[in-house]
Amino acid sequence: MTMAAAVTVLAASALPAPAHAATNLVVLDWNIAGDTASMEAVAAVIRGSGANIVTVQEIHRKPDADQVKQLADELGWDITANAHFGAGDNPGPCDDPQPGKAGNAILSSFKIVERVTIPLTDFETCPVNRSMAGAKLDLGGGSTITVFTTHLSPGLSATSVARREAQADKVRDYFGSRSQLILTGDFNAPPTDALSKKFVAAGWVDTGAKYANQPTHGDARIDYVYTKGVTTTSGSVLSSTASDHRPVVMKMTR
Repeated sequence: MTMAAAVTVLAASALPAPAHAATNLVVLDWNIAGDTASMEAVAAVIRGSGANIVTVQEIHRKPDADQVKQLADELGWDITANAHFGAGDNPGPCDDPQPGKAGNAILSSFKIVERVTIPLTDFETCPVNRSMAGAKLDLGGGSTITVFTTHLSPGLSATSVARREAQADKVRDYFGSRSQLILTGDFNAPPTDALSKKFVAAGWVDTGAKYANQPTHGDARIDYVYTKGVTTTSGSVLSSTASDHRPVVMKMTR
């Protein structure tokens, strides 16, 4: 090898590896009021939004109506590779028993490579229990994104507020200082509540505050897409009558 050739080889080896192309993410979060929801109608809204990551609350898997499978089928996504159902939002011991399971779900056009369901409560009395579903998605090229979704307890009484804040504390404690995260859900608290302010203080970006500061349920904004270490470029609250909540859509890059 000549000296000139050797210099060429060394120079080439010192060049940085090419960066992976950015992946465009369209995240849709929606409390679909699953007891009465039409998965056909819900899927039509999702398709129209262009979402490739979908998080939903109040979705049910009953013996005669597996809404997770129905929604995945409507979207053309494989129930095994592209969906995670986090069961855990089930009636408490003193409620009327119901067949099947209720909870939160994550569906995506990207393959899910890891799944987790985190219980947030273990009520011994009536309130519906609460949980958080999580999934790591393979974006290709060695890139991944981790997405979680939850549905905190409703109510305006002091007991309800304390119950909801305790659940939110568990959510924040679970993540600690980790980044590269998307956290969505029906938090049942407007941005002015202490609960919402604590998420922002902990380093979570409330994407709706900048890109979709509009009501998502009645005249209140209680459905959120929070991020850590992910760039959001635009967003909106969609108009739909398929649920009593309105879907939130955020466009991101990863």
